[in-house]
Amino acid sequence: MYLKASDITRYRREGFLKVPQVLAPAETAGFLEEAAAMLSRNKTLHWPSGEGLVMDWVPDAERESAIMRRLALHPVITGIAEELAGRSLRLFKSELLRKESTGSTATPPHIDEFALPISGAPVTLTAWVALVDIPEERGCMSFWPGSHRVKGADEEQDLASHPELMFLPRVTLPLRAGDCTFHHARTVHSAYANETHTTRISLATVYMEAGARFEPRTFYGNGLNDDLSRHLATMQAGQELSGDRFPKIRWKD
Repeated sequence: MYLKASDITRYRREGFLKVPQVLAPAETAGFLEEAAAMLSRNKTLHWPSGEGLVMDWVPDAERESAIMRRLALHPVITGIAEELAGRSLRLFKSELLRKESTGSTATPPHIDEFALPISGAPVTLTAWVALVDIPEERGCMSFWPGSHRVKGADEEQDLASHPELMFLPRVTLPLRAGDCTFHHARTVHSAYANETHTTRISLATVYMEAGARFEPRTFYGNGLNDDLSRHLATMQAGQELSGDRFPKIRWKD
């Protein structure tokens, strides 16, 4: 096991967990070098806001780079993810994220599940790996403990239908390079603006239950022409998300 039983209990109660130094310093440096190269040469997608740019990202990072694929399928990270989920998982997608230095805007509070085309998403979670130090002023994330457990039986969990979530206490988690947070797809989270002169770079990888199925959502991808969106456009509702596009994260299974 990678975690203590108390870590797993806390994650399932609060909906998120910080794990320090999942990557050794030399590993982090190697992944950062590749990430910086990808961000300089790849066409990035953008998340604009009324006040500026929230962040930009390289989609399908694990398919664009063998090095990023190693990070998305890193045995320590995937081992922790399966311990937290309590079952076998598959990789859904990874995104190389950049929040530019001086001028980015805050990432608004949101819930991932509402935008994931995954049926039910009972154990879907994201591993968010910091590739540089991310103090509060560089855009670290905040989480709303227990927000993943607020869900009606027949309704989407979104902030419009659950405004009370905004009044729950939140926890802000600065990260060192090589640290990782894990959060449930229903956990409300946000991030500060980057007010420093160092770009915030991280890899976010979404893992889902091994038997997860496709649930079309008209708002998924917002019409973006990335590889994953094109692949999902060929799928039928209820079709299993499996095969080489969505590999099991434990190769020996």
